[in-house]
Amino acid sequence: MWVRRSAIRPVPRYARLPESSVRGIEATFSSADGRARQVAQASFERLNTQQPALTQYLAHKFSDSLDDTALALGHMLAVAVFVGFEGFAGRALRSLSTEAVAAADLALSADEELRRIDPQDALDSEDIVAIDQPALVAFVNEHIERTLDQHTDAVDVDDVDTVFRAILVEIVALSHAIAPPPGHIPTGDEEAQA
Repeated sequence: MWVRRSAIRPVPRYARLPESSVRGIEATFSSADGRARQVAQASFERLNTQQPALTQYLAHKFSDSLDDTALALGHMLAVAVFVGFEGFAGRALRSLSTEAVAAADLALSADEELRRIDPQDALDSEDIVAIDQPALVAFVNEHIERTLDQHTDAVDVDDVDTVFRAILVEIVALSHAIAPPPGHIPTGDEEAQA
């Protein structure tokens, strides 16, 4: 049995997005007609309405100081991640408080520091998030790599890193915003983290 050493709480099994949900996000946002733009706009409005604390956090991270390519990437990924959780969890997706978003950001910062002080640790914080949300983190990485490949000379890599970290915080926060299904009995890890 592998023992996980991390400052990021494990995601309950019921809150892990399956690959089929992530493929659904890709299909929704890759439509060649104008429908994808309409879906993205409607999804952005739902994100603002249903997750105001998360939207405020992302707006702060995606400031106008980011270059246009990184900013566009950030907005697209933020909406796509939200749509993935919304489509998967439905009404079980609770609205995040400002404190919950700040806790996700703090957990990621603490995990990053934990890995910085232990040079023997082969995992990055991104890997820890990917252990619990592999399909979603793969989706995010694919879009980041594609953007970097297509805009090699035009995109600021530090700005893309800022976007990536904010999206990891979004994934961590939304992973813990899904209410347990009726009759769910918490595992030992869940009880310790509650």
